[in-house]
Amino acid sequence: MIYINLIPVRDIKRRRKAKKEILFSAGLLVCLLLILGLWAGYQSNAIANITDTNNKLQEEKKKYSKTLEEIKKLEQEKKDLLARIEVINKLKESSSLTVRVLDEVARFTPSDRMWLKTLSQSANTLSLTGMAMDDQTIARYMEDLEKSLFVNNVVLVSSAMENFAERQLKTFSISCTVGFEKLEKTVENKK
Repeated sequence: MIYINLIPVRDIKRRRKAKKEILFSAGLLVCLLLILGLWAGYQSNAIANITDTNNKLQEEKKKYSKTLEEIKKLEQEKKDLLARIEVINKLKESSSLTVRVLDEVARFTPSDRMWLKTLSQSANTLSLTGMAMDDQTIARYMEDLEKSLFVNNVVLVSSAMENFAERQLKTFSISCTVGFEKLEKTVENKK
């Protein structure tokens, strides 16, 4: 007996081949989806770790922010204290300058030829008014003041004749600056 195969073999082979290709493609798709799922899980885990680290750092930052605020307050207090100390030092310097200037003025004033009526100091400006026997006494007094380590820029503001106790005397007004400039220059030159 002869058998005739009426079933198309080529179609069957083609169908099998197509089924294999579909299954292979589906398998590849499943593997690709599995790999993408694993990658997404890894990325999600990495994001969670980074978020946890960020949260911990934010909490630590909050802890240190209080300390930083205290440090800033202490630095501001330090600046305030240093400013106060500087003011105190300037006041000490100013008071010692005033004492030294008064000493110099008294030392250079010739008591037998001149006397002072007023002496006033405003900041670093010193004003003197008084009476003298003659112009030479005033000039010598100004030169002596100029030699002082604490008196600078001695200027005769005014001079006039005046009768006093039946004598002709010279009234004068002198302006000058006071400071430690000459003393500092002297100290620098000695170094």
